Amino acid sequence: MSGHVTIADLLEPVLRAAEAEEAELAWAVTLVAEAMAVLGITVTAGRNRVLSGLSDEKAVLHLLRRHRQMLVYEGRMEEALLLRDLARRIERMDAGWLH
Repeated sequence: MSGHVTIADLLEPVLRAAEAEEAELAWAVTLVAEAMAVLGITVTAGRNRVLSGLSDEKAVLHLLRRHRQMLVYEGRMEEALLLRDLARRIERMDAGWLH
């Protein structure tokens, strides 16, 4: 085992919960956000300025966006498009529509 953790590995709970009920997806988002925190993964803006105080949903959305960009780069457009729908569900959670 190489000890490397990929973005897909981190997102696995959310990816598995893509078609699940809202409560299960919310739990998966929290789990991924906690893993990001434990691993010291931060979300940054211009000039590597760390964005603090992000909701779990926003942090996971940033990671999911990066994963989608990598899929597009690899020519895996269909997978990236499917993840767009998942991102929209998480955005609605962040806006409080599912709570």
